[in-house]
Amino acid sequence: MKIKLTPQTYIDMNKEFEENGDRIRLNIPTQEEIDKWQASPKTHFKESPKVDLVAKSWEEYYKKQEELES
Repeated sequence: MKIKLTPQTYIDMNKEFEENGDRIRLNIPTQEEIDKWQASPKTHFKESPKVDLVAKSWEEYYKKQEELES
């Protein structure tokens, strides 16, 4: 079951934090900000560039061979 996030959700969480004595408060986003955030791709880290390490090793090997032959 997917829960629809609204600004009221954040207001309720802040109220609960306050009642529990927690020292955290959330900024309350607009519904448009929430919708934009939920529609965006979910990447939690920047994907590293794809490198073929075997091909790179062979390139370095052949480069060294050429230098030795010169």
